[in-house]
Amino acid sequence: MRDDVIADDELEALDLAVRGALASGDLSGLAVLGFGELSVALGWPVDEPRFVCKRTPPFTPPQFAAYRDTVVEYVDRLRAAGLDVVDTSVRSIEHGSRVHAYLVQPMLDPSTLGERVLGGATPDPDHPYLRALAEVLSIVTPHLSVDAQVTNFSFDGERLTLVDVGTPFLWDDTGSLQFDLGPFLRMLSAPLRPIVAREMHKTVQRWREPRTVAVDIVANLYREQMPEWVEPTIDAMNRRWQWEAPIEAGEAQAIYDEDRKLWPLLKRLQAVERGWQHKVRRRPYDFFIHSTFADREHRPSA
Repeated sequence: MRDDVIADDELEALDLAVRGALASGDLSGLAVLGFGELSVALGWPVDEPRFVCKRTPPFTPPQFAAYRDTVVEYVDRLRAAGLDVVDTSVRSIEHGSRVHAYLVQPMLDPSTLGERVLGGATPDPDHPYLRALAEVLSIVTPHLSVDAQVTNFSFDGERLTLVDVGTPFLWDDTGSLQFDLGPFLRMLSAPLRPIVAREMHKTVQRWREPRTVAVDIVANLYREQMPEWVEPTIDAMNRRWQWEAPIEAGEAQAIYDEDRKLWPLLKRLQAVERGWQHKVRRRPYDFFIHSTFADREHRPSA
């Protein structure tokens, strides 16, 4: 068995463990590496992980095929733009009419991840990580972007490698994302999905301009409880890009305050939907619920 490719039986064992955890509510049998807003990153095997497996919501087979193709296109376009991306395979497990998808990546040295790199350093706008992060903004266009928060990269001392490709930031000419949010929105009750879809459409527009991506980078430092890096990061971005209106901490704080209201609200709405599915409809609820703002046991990485 190759060490750099997860075997089918390993992925099936992970998926079985995930379904058991969802049914019982007990995550102790999983190696949870981080929660994102729309997915969860799991290490496998549990005792000595060789892979990071990022589980997505269930798809129909056509939805999975479209999502897989979009992720592959996204990685290709990022690399063509000059950004290193960790090797990622989009794998699937079929359960009847549903497909459970996993984005599988090699386990990286934790010390290279952005929050560890900055967490062990003295805040400095000239830190090479910040200089490299500022350069990432050069790939941002109205059609291609990246969630550039510091937790989404590995750093070898010179170059950044993106590890988060689960939300492919590709837009068409109308400003709509090129992947279907529908499967992700099934975590909510049906009447709420169109409302949340409209809000999500508005929210993701911030990643279509370099300056607003930079503001989001700074805002996420508050979420990651790294306020000491706010001013150095602002300085690094403003120096590199010389915007007519330099970024200020108040802008980032406003974005953080907005997200701090939105995402926990969605988690509470998820809890309502889970109760409805479990207690009333007697059906499984196939989504993890975790607030990346209220609970800091795990840092978000997916």
